[in-house]
Amino acid sequence: MKKLLLALLLLISPIASANMDDLCFVYIKEFGKDDISSAIQEQGCVRNNVLQVVYGMDNASETIMMFHSGRWCRFDRNIGIKGTVLSCVLYATKPRNRLDMK
Repeated sequence: MKKLLLALLLLISPIASANMDDLCFVYIKEFGKDDISSAIQEQGCVRNNVLQVVYGMDNASETIMMFHSGRWCRFDRNIGIKGTVLSCVLYATKPRNRLDMK
């Protein structure tokens, strides 16, 4: 029984791999509606990639970064905001929908 379980685990392990080894880097000069979305599409980022958004403007606020994290990040993983950088695990290649905008 133990050998069967071990063999099963060895066969399943490669299937259970995640994409958290890949980095999806986004640089934003100005706030725009589709900046993050277009960068994700251009780079071919996928769910579970590490997303790093660097805000290159003087008025980058933590409030905006929190808004973006709500649209793009997984909440069962770490989310970091330090200075002008948002770092998290990408939830999906499309942003979450806002219920107040429907």
